[in-house]
Amino acid sequence: MSISRDVETVVGIAASAGGFEAMSLLAQHLPADAGCAYVLAQHLSPHHESVLPTLLSREIRLSVKAVDQSMPLEPDTIYVPIPKFDLVVENGAVHLRPPSGRAAEPKPSADRLFSSIAEHYGERSVGIVLSGTGSDGSYGVQAIREAGGITIAQDAASSRYDTMPNSAIETGCVDLILSPGEIGDQLDAILRRPRDLSGLQAQMEQPTEFDDLYHLLQVRTRVNFRNYKEKTVGRRIQRRMIARGFEDYGAYVQFCRDNPEELDSLYRDLLISVTRFFRDRDQFDALADALRAYVEQTDRRPIRIWVPGCATGEEAYSIAFILCDLMGFPKRDEARAFQVIATDLDTQALARGRAGAYPISAAADMPQSMTAAYFTQHDGVLRVRQEVRNLILFSQHNVFQDPPFSDIDLVSFRNTLIYFNTTLQEKVMSRLLYSMRPGGLMFIGTSEHIGALEPYFERVGEGIRLFRKRRGGTLDRKPLERFGMAIRADTGKGGGRSHVVPKPLEDNEVFGTIAASVAPIGFLANEQKDLLRIFGDISPFTTVTDDVRGRLTTRMLKSEIASEASSLIPLCLKHGKPRNGVWREMPGRGFNRVRLRGYPIKADRPVTQGRLVLVSIETDFVEETVLPNQADREASDYLAYIERELADAREALQITMEELQTSNEELQSTNEELQSTNEELQSTNEELETSNEELQSTNEELITVNEELLINSEELNRLVAEQAAIQAALPMPLLVLDTRLNIKSASRNAIQLFALTEHGTHIGHISQVNLPVDSFPRLVEICNEVLTLQKTRSETFDFDGVVQELRVAPYFLKGAELAGLTITLQRA
Repeated sequence: MSISRDVETVVGIAASAGGFEAMSLLAQHLPADAGCAYVLAQHLSPHHESVLPTLLSREIRLSVKAVDQSMPLEPDTIYVPIPKFDLVVENGAVHLRPPSGRAAEPKPSADRLFSSIAEHYGERSVGIVLSGTGSDGSYGVQAIREAGGITIAQDAASSRYDTMPNSAIETGCVDLILSPGEIGDQLDAILRRPRDLSGLQAQMEQPTEFDDLYHLLQVRTRVNFRNYKEKTVGRRIQRRMIARGFEDYGAYVQFCRDNPEELDSLYRDLLISVTRFFRDRDQFDALADALRAYVEQTDRRPIRIWVPGCATGEEAYSIAFILCDLMGFPKRDEARAFQVIATDLDTQALARGRAGAYPISAAADMPQSMTAAYFTQHDGVLRVRQEVRNLILFSQHNVFQDPPFSDIDLVSFRNTLIYFNTTLQEKVMSRLLYSMRPGGLMFIGTSEHIGALEPYFERVGEGIRLFRKRRGGTLDRKPLERFGMAIRADTGKGGGRSHVVPKPLEDNEVFGTIAASVAPIGFLANEQKDLLRIFGDISPFTTVTDDVRGRLTTRMLKSEIASEASSLIPLCLKHGKPRNGVWREMPGRGFNRVRLRGYPIKADRPVTQGRLVLVSIETDFVEETVLPNQADREASDYLAYIERELADAREALQITMEELQTSNEELQSTNEELQSTNEELQSTNEELETSNEELQSTNEELITVNEELLINSEELNRLVAEQAAIQAALPMPLLVLDTRLNIKSASRNAIQLFALTEHGTHIGHISQVNLPVDSFPRLVEICNEVLTLQKTRSETFDFDGVVQELRVAPYFLKGAELAGLTITLQRA
């Protein structure tokens, strides 16, 4: 790929209705010697020739070129489209391309232009979205943002139509929101600032300043970015500094301290919440084949998919569409059930994914059959059908901090690992591995690798970044510590001293000795009621059933104490004090009563499993004796009464739940009928939306044509005023005739000389002119001759003792078309 050496930066500009005015104002403020090229994607009517190049070239110093063929990019030049074609930037040139979208979509496509600029110019790309209707440009600014470029949108106050810039702003990928004049001024500052990262990287080598910015982000967002790759963080911070006009890193840190909203913008920038439907199409085709085989090999149980780092949800929906095709959901009643869990840190991106609304240009990335089956269209917006959205759970989740999900059949974690350093990659991958079922699938990006966990996976196909978790394998807890980072010596930068990572508290031997003395028989549990460590022999108090799968929890305890253990653990953690359970009858060898006692653990050492509780199982043997008095018998009877009441209440609750379930099934049946009716209405609505989309596109074209006509009208009014002023001030007589020799206009002296009378826009025919003297040349004959020969003719004659020259000359329109004659009279 060769890029023109003269052009340092390419600026893509998107505009639609109201864009002429905005573009004109922007062009007047653009820097004249910044060394960059500007490519405009202004929506044009395919049925009218655009006058935009002519209008722009009158008002600015930059060169303006209409792209009617492939042209090399030149600095300080604005490239303007022609109707019926898209513009793309490739290999240092701007090219015409036939439209790739549907007939009703706007042309040229700003999304297509922006994507090509981002692909070929990366960090040296800029995207600007001006006034317009629709959502064109929204996907394009995401591509430029992902490539590290700068994105700008026109503010609503200065926009004649703010739908298009607002759609771009709602993506969360716009750096600046300014008026057209401010955009030109800010762009000058951005383009003149060098993009060399060495200065920033030198600042980053100072731990205090860099840690301060990390600390500010962590306090604001509760997310630690210290294990992100330094180059990635450096580029994103540099991008924000350029967008905000900072050259000094320390000044930017102080600005972040004073402006929390800038921390929010930097946070979203570091998350890079950008994705597309079916990104890397060949990879998704291979995933569809693998899922088909996986589904056929499994039983009828529901399929669970986890998409961490889902951004705005396109990837999660892509997988859902594949599964809908495979399983026949939601069209067939007997279809297999599945659920997609889509998680991310960015709440704004999650909200967009949850709404399932995307620009119309998103359809270009997916098969047309899926677009028709799983989307509806309205006002230029694609919206995922409600029944498909119900299959996806969007939730905020930190994949390297929060507990992972479990029993996952497919983990799709694409194009996110590349932003993590090796340590964080191992930590995250070990969590994902833990969450997967044996034989489950792992789907990663084309430039990503499994890394240290490769022994636990086997590749599915060549050239495809799809892996299967090996069956029968167990995690090596020493290097992986279940979820965490590897325990190894870390050599510091200075002095060569090694720092040994301490063992987690639950695996510490000293703690184990002390805990065993407090609870000779018992276990250590976390907040999730997982049994992390067992002391002594607890087999008499446990029962192994089908519920025990992979994890040891309090559910494996016998029913007499299982429910009490589940309630005792959170009570200990809530109050921070030891708590005793009640003695319960449980026959066993050497005991007939059992009691639980919980001790909350306050730890200063690393605890990978969250807060912990040590639970001691105490036993006792009590011989049955006759109650000594009536009071004890009454207490025993009351206790038996309470237990019967509790049993009755449980039975009543169960009956109520069954009745509720029956009512729910009836409501479900009614809901299905409503859905059927809704589908019919939806089908009719789709037809109306298609017609509305075509009308909207036509309306947009009419608005553009009307703007051109208004500009032409203003130009015509200006010319008429100039002509009137010239005729009023002209010292000689002047007549302007059309090709039929009708007098169209005359100077003041000509009106007086020939005694003409104005009747609106018509003065009269040349044959009706009153010649002032008999010696005056015959005007009609001379004019007819000039019309025939299309050559100027002049004659001299004596007028009141002064020799005068009569001059009759033709004038032409563009293309050498004869428009009329001019007649002037002056001294010879």
